[in-house]
Amino acid sequence: MKMLFKYLHSLLILVFIIFTFVSHSFGSTNFITRDLSLNRSNVPKNILVASFFGGTHLPPVLEICKILKARGYNITVVAQGNYTAQSFSYSSFPQVIIDNKDFITPDLVIEERINNLKFNRLGLFRYLKKLSISSYVPVYNTYKKVAEEIKPDLFFCDHFVNNPCYDLAWKLGKPVVGTTVALSLLSISPYKTDPLLGCPINMENENFYSRFKCKILSPLQSIWIVLTTVRDLNIQRAKVGVEPHWDPKGRISNILMLFDTFFGFEVPSAESPLYQEIGPILPDTYPGLTPSLDSFLNDHPRTLYFAIGTVVLLSPQSTSILLKSFLELIDLDIIDGVIWATTRMNTSELLSLNNSDIPISQILNNNHPHIHITKHAPQFAILSHKNTKIFLNHGGASSCHESIYNAKPMLILPSCCDQFGNAEKLELAGMALKISKDDLNVNDIISKIKRLLNDESFKLNAERLQFSSKLNSKRKYRGADLIEIILNNAMYDGVKDENGKFKINNENFLKDWITPDIKMGFIKGNYLDVYFVAIILFLILFCVFTFTSFNLTKYFCILYINGNINFKNYLKFKKE
Repeated sequence: MKMLFKYLHSLLILVFIIFTFVSHSFGSTNFITRDLSLNRSNVPKNILVASFFGGTHLPPVLEICKILKARGYNITVVAQGNYTAQSFSYSSFPQVIIDNKDFITPDLVIEERINNLKFNRLGLFRYLKKLSISSYVPVYNTYKKVAEEIKPDLFFCDHFVNNPCYDLAWKLGKPVVGTTVALSLLSISPYKTDPLLGCPINMENENFYSRFKCKILSPLQSIWIVLTTVRDLNIQRAKVGVEPHWDPKGRISNILMLFDTFFGFEVPSAESPLYQEIGPILPDTYPGLTPSLDSFLNDHPRTLYFAIGTVVLLSPQSTSILLKSFLELIDLDIIDGVIWATTRMNTSELLSLNNSDIPISQILNNNHPHIHITKHAPQFAILSHKNTKIFLNHGGASSCHESIYNAKPMLILPSCCDQFGNAEKLELAGMALKISKDDLNVNDIISKIKRLLNDESFKLNAERLQFSSKLNSKRKYRGADLIEIILNNAMYDGVKDENGKFKINNENFLKDWITPDIKMGFIKGNYLDVYFVAIILFLILFCVFTFTSFNLTKYFCILYINGNINFKNYLKFKKE
């Protein structure tokens, strides 16, 4: 018993020694928290936001700017239209309005171009060329005047028809960040293209002829417009003292581009670190439902919401076809309600149709029990209501993002620009179908709405994308983070001018983000020189091998033939 006690005593001492050793070896159980605070006191603070079109192009940009403003940055907006003052969410941003009376002639009013002309690809390119050339000098001078007043440390440029923004930033030696939704138009991936170029959005399942046409022939059709646009832009650049630039995309080759999109909605591709997807960029708060809309939705559990943006104006004939489709869908009990947002509609022309099948006057006066007309609809609130089952829209990026976020299948009626590509992408994603503005048909509309409502796959795909959309919608904070990184880098890599402001060289400012293949050039970067030499060596070796094999074969053949002849002569001699 005494021995057992000694053993237990020794064991306890051993355990105590081991515990003490472990405690001293691995430290105490106290922890420290890593410091996430940032010292922004010396970081440049002034940001100039420039958007040529303004309007619906501004909210994604200003959502990022709201985050930056909360972090202490100063934001000034330059755009057409008095947008920020009329906006509930962005009224705190000062805006300088671009006066467009000097360059927007009647033939350049985009609403008129879209609604009155056959807006084909080459027609769009010609329109954008004329708009870019006529607006360059006045818009550049507006940006320059604002820059002289606020002394911006960074330019934040909405990409569409906005060469003056990039050019001024480069001339002043200021960092510049671009933003757009059109990743497919700027992507270097050969399998990604755009209906604006007359090709499918995704070339994965296309045959050789289609791929050859889209990669070689289609660009050749528009090359003259592109070359003359660049030439004429350089003429305008010379007028304001900007050096010429020959890249049709503008001065964006080595700058950070933020894309309001996300993979799932976007065709997947491997892009440069300079191309960052941060979408969908959505506000945190939206206007709620009006009492009349709330009552209508509650009374109609299968509601179709119809809105086609602020630019597109449907012809009375097209509107009549859509109304007839809605009425038949209601009569067939496929849907039981329609909310129609009539932001742009010519009611007098619609009333003049005198279509006895459609109670147009009753509908426009909001006297139809199953159709509710509203001038300005709280779109997100309508889409988030459980009784909204389908969204008929024009395919604009914001409408698509809001519909995806709320998992609502879509019927898309594209009219211009990125809308055709968005419609194709959502069809490929399996949550939408599209109809053509030039070939509207009642039976086609009814058939496709029935498919969207009855085929469970559309709803399941919408819910799948909704999950990705909600997680990715947080990435607007990453967009703000990236802009802060650019400003911070300018403080370290830039050179102070006479005013104490930092100047940088945009050509190599983001050297840590520019991939080696770009720095190496096209031939070296794609290893074409290595592959060329490898092919030459292979051909030389192949020729040497072929030549040697041929001569060896020839030699052995001769030996064989001579051997046979000698053997025959020997036999003949033996017989004799």
